[in-house]
Amino acid sequence: MKRIMLPILGAVIGGLLCNIIFWLIGKAAVTFDIRLYNSEEEASGNFTVFLVCFVLFVILGFIYGFYRAKKANQ
Repeated sequence: MKRIMLPILGAVIGGLLCNIIFWLIGKAAVTFDIRLYNSEEEASGNFTVFLVCFVLFVILGFIYGFYRAKKANQ
């Protein structure tokens, strides 16, 4: 059971961590009056960066959970 749940849990935690980090970056930008985009094209580029980072965090979380499950079974 751990071999299935820990990688999934790691992926979920990785995705949540990515969302929290990007939310905090957005809050800091608003607080310091920093414009993150000036046009629709730049906003689309920022969203693409978020999606790539989100997928990367999910994959890394899954891999970390897999190794934790492997270590727990030994």
